Amino acid sequence: MLNERLKNKALGSYLCLAAALVALVTAIVFLATQAAAAPLGHTGIMPGIVLLAGVAAAIVFFLVPAPFGALVQAVIYNAALYLVVVQLYFVFADVINHVTYAGGNAGLCVFYMAGTFLACLLSVAACFFPQAKDDGKPASATLPKQLGALVSAGVAAAAVCVVGVFLQGNGGQPAGPNPNASAGPNGAGSVRMDYADNAFADKSIEDLAAIPRADWLAKEANGEVAYFFEGQYTEGFSTIIDPACLDMYCCKDGSMYGSFSGPTTSVGGGTISYVYGYWYNYNEAGEYDFVVHITGTQALDGTTAATDVSRGADADVFIFDSNHSAYGWEASLSYMMGFMTRNINIYGQEYAPAQSLTIDASNVRTFYTGDAFNPIELSAEAVRGNGSEETIWNGRIAYTGFDSETTGTKTVTGSFLGATSTFQVQVEQLVAEHYAGQYELVKDEKPTAVDATMLVDYSHKVCTVTAADGSASISGTLVEDKGGTLVITLNGSEPLTVTVAETDGVKQITIPAHQEVVSGWGFKNTYDIGECTLNIEA
Repeated sequence: MLNERLKNKALGSYLCLAAALVALVTAIVFLATQAAAAPLGHTGIMPGIVLLAGVAAAIVFFLVPAPFGALVQAVIYNAALYLVVVQLYFVFADVINHVTYAGGNAGLCVFYMAGTFLACLLSVAACFFPQAKDDGKPASATLPKQLGALVSAGVAAAAVCVVGVFLQGNGGQPAGPNPNASAGPNGAGSVRMDYADNAFADKSIEDLAAIPRADWLAKEANGEVAYFFEGQYTEGFSTIIDPACLDMYCCKDGSMYGSFSGPTTSVGGGTISYVYGYWYNYNEAGEYDFVVHITGTQALDGTTAATDVSRGADADVFIFDSNHSAYGWEASLSYMMGFMTRNINIYGQEYAPAQSLTIDASNVRTFYTGDAFNPIELSAEAVRGNGSEETIWNGRIAYTGFDSETTGTKTVTGSFLGATSTFQVQVEQLVAEHYAGQYELVKDEKPTAVDATMLVDYSHKVCTVTAADGSASISGTLVEDKGGTLVITLNGSEPLTVTVAETDGVKQITIPAHQEVVSGWGFKNTYDIGECTLNIEA
């Protein structure tokens, strides 16, 4: 009987069998290696379980043919392909951006995806070919058996998926207690900090920010850093891996300092802020409980902000044990980026210095007196403690040696994980003028004449108008200085020719009547602004 059935098999059946064989090999390799090959935070056995469900369905349909058997298998393999791609595509961010952040084995991930795709392709092709040459029986006689086989295959696939979901929910571990759940691969770490002994737990962000930055950075140089956490937001399939970077240095005295930054991309705003807080790995009850508390941030201009949990930022970041690669801990937290709450994953390990740091300052700007140091034009390469090379977003690097109180050549030192690199920048005298008078600023959706000041910054090629009470402000660019006349733009206006002259010994600037544009989410309004003259401030 079996030989007759095998002789009666057509091309469609053999294509399904080939797809099942490919899926079986892929599933076995995936289940055996994904824990180490998947990128950080993206391990899981579900794609392998779904592949095995497809193999089970293929065996049933091969032995007991049923209508649409090939289609059922194709659907299962396509579901597996979706799961494996969504789970593993992060690994390619490292390859494209030449970094080692996401971790994982790109070659194995390609194998998983290619094997699953081939199984999909074979099963889809099988749908267009007959499964049997001739069953020798009327369709009415075989329909009950075919329907029974279809139901059996569906039940088997569902049972396998349920088992997979159960195992996935237990992290791929058998049911029951996990003996490593409280200790992690590194145990509680080599440095213990009890919450009750942490002198930084009661300090405000103002208290922490008042400590000189140099004192914070000296802790790393003096060997006072116990643990290092780093995290980056990855923007999906665009493989942008560093728009929002969070670095946290947990010091042996219980304090935490670091930076939150990101280049100018569709997510990151090209900004840098310092992060301060505290940490502990034993709670008030004396139990192991790793927590990093973000007290607040400090902008480059010195402005501080306490962590605002109501706007989507987690003050207490709960650290979980991890056994992935060199990282001993991982966590997830939310933060506000514009009007949206985004999620960022962080990974930590015992502090390990980098081997070297190289900073390219060939494109660095000229600075002017009063400027804060902005490293946006710098590029940096670091060699990690394990020898891996990585491109580092320069906002993650700590810089010392810059001051803009005086002009001249300044030697700046950049530091990342203990490795340093020096370069030079120029500071020149700022050339700017301040004017005061009345200006029509748009308030409550209409131009309103208010007392205002105007800054014309010849060094940075910008100009701003700000209400005297700080309630409104507009900005623009200094396009050209023609000597006596300036070409500027203000608040999205067309280029304006502005005259600068002396009247009765007072230098004045006259801005002609023009139109300004105010835009936002879903709207764009144009307003007529009248001519105005402002006097230079003494």
